[in-house]
Amino acid sequence: MLIAALLIGCTLPVMGQNWTLEQCINHAMEHNHDIKSARASLKESESALGEISWSLIPQISGEMGHNFHWERLSPYKLKRTQSTNASIGGEVTLFDGLRSYFSIKEARHSLKQMTGNLEGVRDAVRLSVIRSCLQMVLARELHSIAVYNCESIVRQMEKCRKMVLAGLRPLSSLMELEAQVAQEQYTITASAAEIDNSRIALMQLLNLPYESHFNVVVPAMDTLPPENIPEISAFEIADAHPATRAARAALEADKAAVGVAASALSPIITLSAGYGTYYDNVSAKKFGDQFKEHWTPYVGFTLKLPITSSIATAHRIGRAKSALSRSGIALEKARRELADEIELAMAECRSCRLRCIAAEKSRKAAEELLRMNELKLEVGEISATDYIISKNLCLKATSEHVQAYFQYLFQRMVVEHYLKR
Repeated sequence: MLIAALLIGCTLPVMGQNWTLEQCINHAMEHNHDIKSARASLKESESALGEISWSLIPQISGEMGHNFHWERLSPYKLKRTQSTNASIGGEVTLFDGLRSYFSIKEARHSLKQMTGNLEGVRDAVRLSVIRSCLQMVLARELHSIAVYNCESIVRQMEKCRKMVLAGLRPLSSLMELEAQVAQEQYTITASAAEIDNSRIALMQLLNLPYESHFNVVVPAMDTLPPENIPEISAFEIADAHPATRAARAALEADKAAVGVAASALSPIITLSAGYGTYYDNVSAKKFGDQFKEHWTPYVGFTLKLPITSSIATAHRIGRAKSALSRSGIALEKARRELADEIELAMAECRSCRLRCIAAEKSRKAAEELLRMNELKLEVGEISATDYIISKNLCLKATSEHVQAYFQYLFQRMVVEHYLKR
């Protein structure tokens, strides 16, 4: 219900077109710089996984070369010969200490980590857009309250001016009201500046040019919906959150990195095979005949043993284990921070609802007091100072009610956002 109200009530005209809150979120999903950066990191991880996977297939290559040789026949005479060789073959690693296995595993978990990071950035941007829209709505509402309050004081000031001219009121009452009007005009200017600040913040999130013009239609403040937040486990929601999944994937990637580092201590066995031929101008046979006759297959095995690199590998393994320990701590920290954030959001949602109910009662009482004081001011039962005091109390109560209402809306959306996970 809350989201539907914002989708209908909050519109943003950009380049002459009105945007709903949902359109703002969709635009931010495509054009926000943080999301673009996370999407680029995801594509980079996909390319890294593809590179490692394709490196496991046999490496087939062809080779062709032409060489010139000089043979010394005497101290003063050289004989030049030339030869041509061509071959095609392949090479495959039979055993590398499971380095390829752990490398692919590390790349896959890194891809999961980038996917979780992208989802986390999207969630953060989505909540930021909702918060910015609500801030614009709140700024517009507070500005309207300030304008209405100033207009009502101006009306009282004009009535007081007539009464002063008629000798029914002292001049000090008129001066007090004029000072209050000046103060209200300052409040109007400050609230208008707050609207511009919130509009700029939203434009930054949407990555829109500053020449774009925004207009927020303030939705009606309806009765608060019933509080139906279920009792849930914050840690269960935190475990399913993209940030936790990304941290868990980073932990698994670091585990695989330890295996990659340890595989450098194992021997490497490779198999190579191919077919080759050559031509030599020493022979009297033609080029084509020699190439046909000299075609021969070859097969070879290579065993490579690490000797002096073992010390460096041991340090590399220690560094990978340190990174693994750090990833485990990061996972627990991310999980706990998310759980605390969820618990705080739920507690804040309940608190905002209670504050909103209390603020509404205070506003109604302040409005009734102001109405009575307006009547008393007109008949001269109270001074302008008493009226201004009651007017300020009413303005404060109204502003607090509006702020509490929209703060509850935002906290309710945050809780519903976590519950969808």
